[in-house]
Amino acid sequence: MGKIRTGNFSRRSVLKGGAAGFAALAAPAVLSSGALGKSARLRIGIIPAYSFGLYWLIEDQGFAPDVEQVFAVFPSGPPAIEAMVGGSVDAITVGSVPPLAAMYRKVADFREISVCGDASGLFQIVGAPDVKKLADLEGKKIAVTSGSNFDFFLDTALRVNGLADMPLTRVNMEPIDGQSAFIAGAVDATVPLATSRKLIYDAMPEANLLVDGSKLPIDSRPSIMDVFMTTQDNMDANEAAYVELVRAFHEKAVKMLREDNAAVVDRMVAWQEQVGRAGVTPADVEPLLNGYFYFDKPEIKDVYSKGILENSLKVQSEFLVANDRIGGVPDLPALVSDQIVRQI
Repeated sequence: MGKIRTGNFSRRSVLKGGAAGFAALAAPAVLSSGALGKSARLRIGIIPAYSFGLYWLIEDQGFAPDVEQVFAVFPSGPPAIEAMVGGSVDAITVGSVPPLAAMYRKVADFREISVCGDASGLFQIVGAPDVKKLADLEGKKIAVTSGSNFDFFLDTALRVNGLADMPLTRVNMEPIDGQSAFIAGAVDATVPLATSRKLIYDAMPEANLLVDGSKLPIDSRPSIMDVFMTTQDNMDANEAAYVELVRAFHEKAVKMLREDNAAVVDRMVAWQEQVGRAGVTPADVEPLLNGYFYFDKPEIKDVYSKGILENSLKVQSEFLVANDRIGGVPDLPALVSDQIVRQI
């Protein structure tokens, strides 16, 4: 492994550290290096999650020397998608559910050009002290972002535990708002954001972990892909830059993660402390960073050639349709594009 670069990280993402800090994310924070000598420049809308942090790692380590990434931070998928449609960013990192709704509405010719990681093992359902098990949520309130990966995980967990028809009230909230409502006692449970749920356990040590995604049976665990996406027009206009960036992710960033994991953990600490202004330790970062499954170059090629991503999106789309989140399954063969992956 080459020398680890540790400086010049003023252009990166923000991780949610609490309700007050999160409110500042309502409008995207643009973080740029003004890098010189780059032949291409891509404006990336990034959502706070460790799998997405590997794109920051690419810039931090110089893994894509001809491409400058300029990051704008968003709190969730819908505003990031709106920014991409509006032209203020070129591409975004996002969970797999929001693009399905946007693609169904035919907002734009969206293309999912790579996968950052499978995040299913990172999801949890946390209950109040009097909620000891998932079945205790009968008739109670749970905060969850409607039509999101969090909602999909909740639905899967209920089904796996034979509770699909159990009556409960889903309160539609962004994860950080649901976390605050849960701590305040306004709801009985929540599906929190992995990067900030430590705050729940710090504030409520008596809270109960009801479902841990990493502990679900492997054959029933939902496949929840975090994706890298753009539009067809933007991909065509910047094809060479996307090829270099995606290749760097799967060849170099994932390699560093696997071969020098401690160094990547340290860089993610720097990412949060210097950019996100959130104080964390390696012990905080390590289980979240490594809770994803990341794909190297042969594996990401299989994800596309074997239809793994498309099948995952089909399952999620059918969930959204069955729960009246969208009116039908979007054009998945168009959404899942191998135009970039096949060139890396």
